[in-house]
Amino acid sequence: MADRSRPRGAYTATPCRACRTPKPARLYLCDACWSALPAKARRLLNIRDGKAINRLRELHAHIDSEQPLEELEITS
Repeated sequence: MADRSRPRGAYTATPCRACRTPKPARLYLCDACWSALPAKARRLLNIRDGKAINRLRELHAHIDSEQPLEELEITS
């Protein structure tokens, strides 16, 4: 039997890094945590270019330092 790919929007076993609830596939955070980010940060995190990994690292560092999501400022 052929291995089927996961349907779009399916949930993974990976929890949201910020709140530990299940998050949709291919997203950085769950919907609630994503909505808590400032609009500018969301826009920058949606850009797919050579600096995308640096912006993702900034997001992860912010979360790991237990600062509020609303205070995230992306510099890259």
